[in-house]
Amino acid sequence: MNKSNLTLELPNFEGPLDLLLHLIQSQKIDIYDIPIAQITSQYLEYLKRMQSLNLQLAGEYFVMSSTLLRIKSQYLLPQNDFVDEIGPEEDPRDELVQQLVQYSVFKKISAYFKERNEKVPITVSKEASVSKSVKVQPLPEGQITSDELATTFSMVLRRLKLRRPDTASIKVAETPITEMITFLQQRLTRKKCVSFFSCADQMQNVSDVIGLFLAMLELCKKHEIHVSQAREFGDLNLERIDVNGK
Repeated sequence: MNKSNLTLELPNFEGPLDLLLHLIQSQKIDIYDIPIAQITSQYLEYLKRMQSLNLQLAGEYFVMSSTLLRIKSQYLLPQNDFVDEIGPEEDPRDELVQQLVQYSVFKKISAYFKERNEKVPITVSKEASVSKSVKVQPLPEGQITSDELATTFSMVLRRLKLRRPDTASIKVAETPITEMITFLQQRLTRKKCVSFFSCADQMQNVSDVIGLFLAMLELCKKHEIHVSQAREFGDLNLERIDVNGK
């Protein structure tokens, strides 16, 4: 391509490397085999056109022009014929090629993130808030919520699983709740207050623990026992309620 055939467009380049990359890609030149004389001529022609339009150019554009001229002059220097052993010569363009390759990679990454930012909607997180109209009241002392019961029961199952690891074949036999109610009533007859964990430790399988838990809920429903918990996720204390309510 002759200099006279070069059509110069004036986009907003981000620097001298952006301009060089534009000249190389627009002419489909191999970045690893840059015709330095041709690119230097085109680059200087571009700066000349910019100056004729009274556009201000940053100093880095002129630094790059001097670099191109230096590389071009190295190709014009005569070879030393007095040296017997000639080793592999370094290509004066290597440093410039490395800069262009790195700049090309970062430019593609920047374009990818820009496109992704335009396609992916902006999301923000918000902390959970409680309506001002809802007043949180503390529970009466000794009362247990359903969530606390469920959490405690899951801990009992975990203790049982650690004591009796699962096997490849598991057979669960249903245990009547009436048997577990009788079991708790007998324990509470001998002792007014018993521990749910201690009762669960005597069970042989998961089915028995489930039956024991349901029996505890049934006795609570009949107001035969009172269940309390000393600490969060702790043991359940089962206390017998006498006929007079004590």
